[in-house]
Amino acid sequence: MTDWYDGPRKGVADFEGKPHYYECPWYVGIDAGSDELAEDYLLTPLDAETYHLALEDWAIWERWEAAFDAGTVTLATHPALPEDRTRHDEIEELLRTKLVTNRQLCQRAKGVFSYEGAKRFVEWTIIP
Repeated sequence: MTDWYDGPRKGVADFEGKPHYYECPWYVGIDAGSDELAEDYLLTPLDAETYHLALEDWAIWERWEAAFDAGTVTLATHPALPEDRTRHDEIEELLRTKLVTNRQLCQRAKGVFSYEGAKRFVEWTIIP
């Protein structure tokens, strides 16, 4: 997950066994005023390298979150521990142009997210 606002808004996930970038249409301007689209997402296929970079950056954030919750770092270090900052910045720059919705390739889907401890799951249903 790369963005959260009242629920997952952007991130990466498997769909039909392949990596995809998901983005809530509210962020990309589709019917921005409609609450009805709050759980609808656009899914864009990703290459494996981009997917793994996004997962690596997520792991960096999870380490930061654990340290923040333990009180060993402050919000000023967000979103990476000092020892992870350089790598986070490198990944962030690489992902800036890769984690985007491709209007020619994307599919619209309903996403139902669930959580078991720190694990996150999503079930996608394509919207025709």
